Amino acid sequence: MSGSSLKFALVLSLAFNLAVIGAVAYGFARRPAPGGPRVPVEGAELAGGRCAHLCRAIGVPPERRVLFTRAMAASSEGMTQSRLRLVEARKQLADLLRAPEPDEGAIMAKVDEISALQGELEKALVQRLLKASSVLSPEERERLMQFVGHRGIPLRGAGGRGPRGWEPGPEVVPR
Repeated sequence: MSGSSLKFALVLSLAFNLAVIGAVAYGFARRPAPGGPRVPVEGAELAGGRCAHLCRAIGVPPERRVLFTRAMAASSEGMTQSRLRLVEARKQLADLLRAPEPDEGAIMAKVDEISALQGELEKALVQRLLKASSVLSPEERERLMQFVGHRGIPLRGAGGRGPRGWEPGPEVVPR
């Protein structure tokens, strides 16, 4: 290998290494900011990460985030079971609809069952929202209701940025 080709290979290797380091640095810079210390709450696996984002979005101070997360997590298990029952009932409805000669009576009975399950889930979501909002100040509760109003109930997927078109109030410090 000649000296010029060795220099070229060395420069190419350095450029590649710099590109990798830049990509890693960019990845670290773009990762989400930590939401403070993790709150060890039973049943909060689902609620924990989303609650941290929601708390920041509506301006809940760190000392009350634990209470809010516990209130949200308290109903997670029951809601998970309700959702699983709803998914199973929808699968059964799909099976009934796929039958060569669908039984209209059985299909309508399954639709009624699904409607009842959705009603139970909706009640549980509203109770969860009421319980969680009881630990908030009136201003935070208003921001939560604005946030929920833009998304509509349920609170599924409530991230820190909020829904499209939702802006935190001027008193909320952006991340």
